[in-house]
Amino acid sequence: MTKTDLFRVIIKIFGIYCFIDVLFQLLPSISFSGGFDAFSFTFNLIYMIVMGLIAFLLLFQTDRLVKLFRLEKGFDTPTIDAKHLSANGLFKLGLIVMGLLMIADNIAPFLNFCYLIFKEQVSADGLTGANNMALHQHLYFNRWVVCGLNVLVGIIILTNYKWISKLFLKNEKKLGDNG
Repeated sequence: MTKTDLFRVIIKIFGIYCFIDVLFQLLPSISFSGGFDAFSFTFNLIYMIVMGLIAFLLLFQTDRLVKLFRLEKGFDTPTIDAKHLSANGLFKLGLIVMGLLMIADNIAPFLNFCYLIFKEQVSADGLTGANNMALHQHLYFNRWVVCGLNVLVGIIILTNYKWISKLFLKNEKKLGDNG
């Protein structure tokens, strides 16, 4: 595996994580229906366009970024001495780690909100005090949905990491072939 392949894989993994993170950070601000705020809408639209462009560059213009930042220059040897490490294997490992992080970061709040909603539905008195306050704020309902979606996407990444790696690494060309 060459150093360029390593940088390509790292950039693509960061691009996927950036896309998913931006998607789930933006979802609560768009889904809140507390009235139309032109400043908030404009800011969210600009944020979505800029981050979408960054994710596009990281995912689909990887070779151009490697050339632009000259990431392949300045190494003693052009290859990494790893007998069983390939770009595809490293990308799969990155996807597995990313999926596990998404699940680990979001499973506890998701289960907590599920418990609170279940408790509210079956309890004769409903929720009391802090539990009621925490559950009925719009931001927490959105957080509950976002945590659930993060867990779902993490599971999808873990179960389909081979297909995802084929999707993003199938058309890569070697930088050394173009000169």
